[in-house]
Amino acid sequence: MLTLILAASFALPQSDAPSVPATKLVPAAKTVEPEMQEPTMFPGSAAPFPEIENFVKGDSISSFEPGKVYVLEFWATWCGPCKSGMPHLSEVQHTYADKGVVIMGISDEKLETVTTFLAKPEWAEKTKYTLCVDSDRSAHSQYMKPAMQNGIPCAFIVKDSVVQWIGHPMKMDQPIAAIVDGKWDIAAAKESFLGAAQSNKMQRRMSGLLREAQKTNDYAAFLAALDSAIAKANPQEALGMELQKFQILLGSANQPEAAYALGQKVVSALIAEKNAMGLNQVAWFVLDSKAVKTRDIPFALKTAQAATAASNSKDGAILDTLARAYWDSADQKLAIATQKSAIENTEAGPMLDEMKETLKKYETDSPANGKAI
Repeated sequence: MLTLILAASFALPQSDAPSVPATKLVPAAKTVEPEMQEPTMFPGSAAPFPEIENFVKGDSISSFEPGKVYVLEFWATWCGPCKSGMPHLSEVQHTYADKGVVIMGISDEKLETVTTFLAKPEWAEKTKYTLCVDSDRSAHSQYMKPAMQNGIPCAFIVKDSVVQWIGHPMKMDQPIAAIVDGKWDIAAAKESFLGAAQSNKMQRRMSGLLREAQKTNDYAAFLAALDSAIAKANPQEALGMELQKFQILLGSANQPEAAYALGQKVVSALIAEKNAMGLNQVAWFVLDSKAVKTRDIPFALKTAQAATAASNSKDGAILDTLARAYWDSADQKLAIATQKSAIENTEAGPMLDEMKETLKKYETDSPANGKAI
């Protein structure tokens, strides 16, 4: 599968399960601490017992007991993904209760906010584990800040006062099973965590460079940094970054000659991979993105045809792109035939309805009249 390191807008990639900012926005202070550049807490680090003000559900705990496994999950009552994951945490607690696992949900909200929330029958039923209040954010300072974790929900698994794993609680099933069984590779977990931290650091830097380029319309520094990242990446990551470089060159940077030269290389690599979705992304960007000022329709058509071949002509969305490429190539007959095939290969829903409306335009308009579809 193609790994896209950069988004066209350079937003950070999302995880499988959504997360939200760890705290609501507040006015910036006049003086702020320098931003951390590297995490100082990671798998293998010493884990201090969290400084908890109040235990509001479950037994009060004053220290980590040797041999037991603790899950410290940072959450908030206003966090939708946190609330969605509560039944899962309860299930994990139930599954491993007799094996010394203790789940502690930690909120930095006011005590009254959390107790009012837990008084509601729905949430009282969904939270079958220990819940705590950390109103002064001491535990946050002990864990979230040094691990450079800015979104919740976020879980830290601790055993024998050592951090074993850090991540989204919906992804902790495999790690906790291995930790409980004594089969956990903490060295590999550390390497993975720090590798992800470096990737995030690179993305933050690139995001800043791109924002500056968009303000000044000077993309030289951004493109040089991106080329450096591509040179250091593995082949799969490099291809993903080259795809995004193509989109930036063709879109906001408005360097079509360089963009299409790179596009040919990217498309050849995607064809070799039989990567239908990647090819479709390239074709649709050329055909439809408002950021593109110079559209190479033959290039888009060739790419859409390759995407269709890679998907065995069975993907409705890809066929829809090919129909659009035929239409923009002034081939009304093939545009109509291909759009009908797209409809046949698409399930009922908003996308299908939109395809049917597009077919009506293909059947009643002329591709030479200059009207956008």
